[in-house]
Amino acid sequence: MTITFYTPEEIAIMREGGAVLSRITTELLEWAQPGKTYHEIEMKAREIIEKHGAKTGTIGYKTQPQDPPFPGAVCISVNNIVAHGIGFNDHTKLNEGDILSLDIIIIWKEMFVDICRSKIVGNNASEERKKLVECARATTDAAIKAAMPGKSTEDIAIASELTARGYKFMTIKELGGHGVGKKIHMPPFIPSFKGSGYNTPLKPGMILAIEPIVGAGDWKIVLQKDGWAFRTKDNSDTAQFEETVLITENGPEILTKHT
Repeated sequence: MTITFYTPEEIAIMREGGAVLSRITTELLEWAQPGKTYHEIEMKAREIIEKHGAKTGTIGYKTQPQDPPFPGAVCISVNNIVAHGIGFNDHTKLNEGDILSLDIIIIWKEMFVDICRSKIVGNNASEERKKLVECARATTDAAIKAAMPGKSTEDIAIASELTARGYKFMTIKELGGHGVGKKIHMPPFIPSFKGSGYNTPLKPGMILAIEPIVGAGDWKIVLQKDGWAFRTKDNSDTAQFEETVLITENGPEILTKHT
């Protein structure tokens, strides 16, 4: 396994791209209200990405050569859809109280930046869904806080699982974070539960997509017929926040934020 360490020039590009991606995602989330269709969200994402001078990093992407190409600029995952939901040509409408998770990867000056945000659609939702979104934010924050030089991906995993369990929820075990920058998915793999066997040391210059997913029920997931989207096996809700994070000598720096 080869870990990539980034130069100051590359880090500057990733920092700039992270701020752009954060603005794109905030704008899209604010626009996505009850009654909007998944397809409309997808097309709006393309419009906003282009407006900000970025390129989509996911249209046509394949994890493996045999996989179907991903058709979207944004992964739209609602309620029991864990990740990689496809909005293109899906005219399902958002409902009041849905949990909407938007996962977006852009290319900025030939570098890849990754983000995910969840929100409650509209103003009315169950208390459990509100708590789940709150838990997802807290879980990612704890995971990032644990990403200190001298620690490892196992420390990130432990922080993720303990935080979710503190809310009486669970982390999804079969998906995790990863290195990002020169490609979408790079080593190391970042689990979100203790004892996974992934225990890569964290060192300054690494850039990671830290993205624990939390669920209201069991952690087991099922791949959908489209070959991309995962849903929870028991159809329970999920939520997720993801940040692109630089490991520095002084600790983690979140690159996907703007003021």
